[in-house]
Amino acid sequence: MTSVLKKVINNFSSGIYDFKNRYKLPEEYHNSQELKIMHISDTPESIYSHIYKMLSYSRPDVIIHTGDLVDNLKLEDAGKELIPLYQKKSAEFIRNLEKLTNARIIYVPGNHDDVNIIKANINRSEIMPEGSIIELDGVKIGIAHYPEKLPLNSEINLFGHNHQKEFASDNKFLNGISNINYLLLPSKEDYKVKYPWIVDQGRQYKSFNMI
Repeated sequence: MTSVLKKVINNFSSGIYDFKNRYKLPEEYHNSQELKIMHISDTPESIYSHIYKMLSYSRPDVIIHTGDLVDNLKLEDAGKELIPLYQKKSAEFIRNLEKLTNARIIYVPGNHDDVNIIKANINRSEIMPEGSIIELDGVKIGIAHYPEKLPLNSEINLFGHNHQKEFASDNKFLNGISNINYLLLPSKEDYKVKYPWIVDQGRQYKSFNMI
């Protein structure tokens, strides 16, 4: 067997292993008695079933969604023609999240959301405006859809909308587009879990990664 072929086989095997394990959280997360936070953002309906599975697997105490609940429906671009479908899909998503978990659920509407439709469909969930700060176990968390609308003076910042990663700050910034983010509070330990590869296709990005 040539060295090139060995390398191809090793890379392929490694890729399969990574794929099977990419959704796992470490034991220290599962065994922790701290408050568990799950952060998601910009969720197309193609990954709803995966989110439901991750809810059952990770059992968070708080879920924070930083906008664009049905990200395959671009309301800002298409206007009113997508409203009926958005109303149906977002209602199903909201209802299922409330049914599948007892966690506190917080939504920060994005540019492709209709806040009135979200309000009409939530039961025990909460809606917070961009730039809000919530305090959980003594830790101040800033939440926004657009990263530029994050508040000042928050210890942890959760956002979505784009893949921005660089911030001129010593505080923690977690992008809900890039990963499903998990936090333990008050220790501020964070864990990143990849979305399924179909997420960017569902978001209608021009390019997406299969691994």
